[in-house]
Amino acid sequence: MVSIKEIIDHLNLKVYATGKEASIDKGYTGDLLSLVIGSAPSGALWITVQRHVNIVAVAALKEIPAIIIAQELLPEEDVMKKAEEEGIWLLGSPDDAFTLSGKIFQLLQGGKIPR
Repeated sequence: MVSIKEIIDHLNLKVYATGKEASIDKGYTGDLLSLVIGSAPSGALWITVQRHVNIVAVAALKEIPAIIIAQELLPEEDVMKKAEEEGIWLLGSPDDAFTLSGKIFQLLQGGKIPR
């Protein structure tokens, strides 16, 4: 397990909203909200390019403690505010979802992440 703060530090992620501290041992990458609702495991780190307020609702429903928005896409102010209210980390990365998924997988396996 890796703490969210360790993931932020290792991947140099931007923090848009601070959530509750949690440890992560699994992840999910996807943009179609119905698939995330049906398939994402509770407690996973979620990688997406979606950035509207519904991502926070889905994360809360699925008990997902952190969302990473890929490709330097910026969330709107209401999304950041809602994430803070729900205690969900809202993070950003310049990496695309494929690259980001690989880096997080390596990190969760105890490997070093290439910068």
